Amino acid sequence: MTIIRAITLRNIMIILCILMLLPLGQKALGIKNKLQDVQEAGELYAAGELIAAENKYRLAAANHSILYKEKEISAKLTELAPITSIRTSLSRLSLTLADQLTVKDFAGMMESYASLLSLKSKYMTPGGPYEVYYRQLSADSGLSDKMTAGFRLFKEEYLAGLAAGSSKGADSGTGSDSTDNLKWSLLQIPADYYGGAAAKEELLAASFKAHDTARLKALAAAGSFGPMLESALSMEEAYKNHSYTAPWLSKQVQESASLILNKDLDGDLTAAFAGHAARYRSYAASAGITSSKVLKLIDNSIARLLREGARHVRGGRYADAIRLYAELAPVQDTSGETAAATLAWNMAEPLRLLPGGEVQGSYSLTASVTDKYGAKVAVAGVDAGGKLVYAEMSGDGTVSTRTGEVIPGSGMLSALSFDEALSAYSEVPVVVANGGEADGRSIFTGYTIRPEGISLLFSFTGSSYELMAEDGSIRVMNTDLADGAAGRTAIFRQVNGAYEFSELYQEFTYTPIDATQLELFPYEKVMLSCDIYFDAAGRAVARSNGRELLLQGEVPLMTGSAAVSGQFANEFGEVETELGVQTVPVFVVDSAQSLSLTSP
Repeated sequence: MTIIRAITLRNIMIILCILMLLPLGQKALGIKNKLQDVQEAGELYAAGELIAAENKYRLAAANHSILYKEKEISAKLTELAPITSIRTSLSRLSLTLADQLTVKDFAGMMESYASLLSLKSKYMTPGGPYEVYYRQLSADSGLSDKMTAGFRLFKEEYLAGLAAGSSKGADSGTGSDSTDNLKWSLLQIPADYYGGAAAKEELLAASFKAHDTARLKALAAAGSFGPMLESALSMEEAYKNHSYTAPWLSKQVQESASLILNKDLDGDLTAAFAGHAARYRSYAASAGITSSKVLKLIDNSIARLLREGARHVRGGRYADAIRLYAELAPVQDTSGETAAATLAWNMAEPLRLLPGGEVQGSYSLTASVTDKYGAKVAVAGVDAGGKLVYAEMSGDGTVSTRTGEVIPGSGMLSALSFDEALSAYSEVPVVVANGGEADGRSIFTGYTIRPEGISLLFSFTGSSYELMAEDGSIRVMNTDLADGAAGRTAIFRQVNGAYEFSELYQEFTYTPIDATQLELFPYEKVMLSCDIYFDAAGRAVARSNGRELLLQGEVPLMTGSAAVSGQFANEFGEVETELGVQTVPVFVVDSAQSLSLTSP
């Protein structure tokens, strides 16, 4: 029999009836369930079992097989809405938490924890109408156990990561922001999941301390002093931002810094000490540290090193002192000590102020003074080229130099000196160069030192010279002048800023007289004006005011007007005049100053 033959009209009708009966059966079952749920819900509600009643009413409300007591169901669900809200919220949180734990979403879990706290604060008020229902629904949801398991998972993982970070930092001397972030996550985990606030504080403090100190020690061991301090400061700031205190940071920094600074000092590594000390002071200022054993160590060590520098200066080891002060400069203002050491060095060795003065043999002659002419130290020298070079250092350590022209006869110079009398009179330094002569005289060449440069003040030859303070003239003894004045004392006066010969110095006081008064001053030093000529016999004759005098003594071989100085010794002699041979007084000449003398 084929399939087509088997499908008869009767069979088709039977199949259709069966298909129609299935929905009717399902509907009938739904009606039965709804009626039963409403009945049981009413009984549970009457018995005070509101959680179970709310569940039955929700099932009945969701059953649309029949409209039955819909108003009653709606009213009851409205009344029991808080229970519905608790159940729904806990269920949603439980599902969300499960997803978060699967992907290890700590931040999301903390949000879920915050939502849970908010839900608890709303419905779990002590003595509140829904406290008992919240407890039961929470227990039924298993959310608390999931939350505990989640926090335990994260806590163990983060503590292990922090411990691993400590080991890595100790090995390499480096730290990681990721390991630091583990600390902030651990701080967020509520204390209840550690076993209480005290247990949490003890556990985290031990873990944080192990991590931080290992990191700082590694940096110190690697010689990374600055990074160590920066790391400590960064960690302190991070802890502060998370309202946490970490006293071990300061303690470890103190320990490591003390070790490094003492190592610098023991090795006489002053520059390294100064650099490390400066960095620590900067760290202390940023960290708000005003007193610590390291700061005291730094202060005491600096004071000791400054005393050592002072001993160097007293011992004449100026370069050592200045080098020490330079090495201390990063941590201590040593400009005053450096200036004092430099001044002491320059005062002990003024030649250093001159250009190239440190090179031996650069200057053939030198002279120096201290605390004069507005300078702490002044020095003059004759360089290899015969030029006069001058340098001075002011009170603030500023050095200025000037270079003059080549000194005449520089190859024969025997001495160089500051003339204090002329310097005081000129109000600027005066430097005098001496050059020897074969006849025992010296060539004196003087120069004034002004801000604008070096200029010639005088140049004369003699055995010595003297400034006359009353009029500023200079007397040159045993001078070397023409006109028969060699060996006399000459007077030089300043003209246009330089000294020039003015006159011969009269060593005695001569009384000016008229020739007619000569006999009235026997054996006295007198001076008179006259005209000198030579008579036919070659005798020197002076005609003055109508009378003749026979000249003897230091008579110049010249004729003309002159001023003669000498004395009348009551002697007379003969001279040939226009009137013939006459007897006239003899005038013994000491000196004759030409007014218009000429060769005969």
